[in-house]
Amino acid sequence: MAQNGNGQKKKVELNLGQEVRLTLTRDKAYVGQNSYGQYYLYGVSENGEDKSFFASEEIHAKILEAGLHSGDEFSIKKVPQQQGRKVIARVEFSVISKQAAPPSNGNGNGSHVEDSLRDMLLQCVVDADSIIKSAGVQVSDELQKLATTLFIARLSGARTFPPVGS
Repeated sequence: MAQNGNGQKKKVELNLGQEVRLTLTRDKAYVGQNSYGQYYLYGVSENGEDKSFFASEEIHAKILEAGLHSGDEFSIKKVPQQQGRKVIARVEFSVISKQAAPPSNGNGNGSHVEDSLRDMLLQCVVDADSIIKSAGVQVSDELQKLATTLFIARLSGARTFPPVGS
């Protein structure tokens, strides 16, 4: 997995006039909140490299509307658009290919279960980060410890821990 210097997946970078082809690696986006507002984080593959894609609300809605799932491919392109005296960037979206629907009898290869565990762990890490920041604790291995604790507790199902801020 390609990572940046701090151990996270690289983000999809899109320059003006550039088009990229992306393949979803998970069925659903992680929806979160930060100081800039709500965001939609997708796991994608670009040219075989795992990356993170932060979709705008508009692109997220188009992905949902198209019914895209893991393995489906789409493209995005950042194009200039005149708005009064300014030139702004607009992102165009198009579906390239969709995979056949996974079997609904539960006898698949388990990728849905793996995706849900991955999503749960990602949610635990984000929740742990939020807790650490709100507690004013210096981020170190405490984030990993708290995320692991949340993941085990949620996985065991003994107690339900809603996502932080819910």
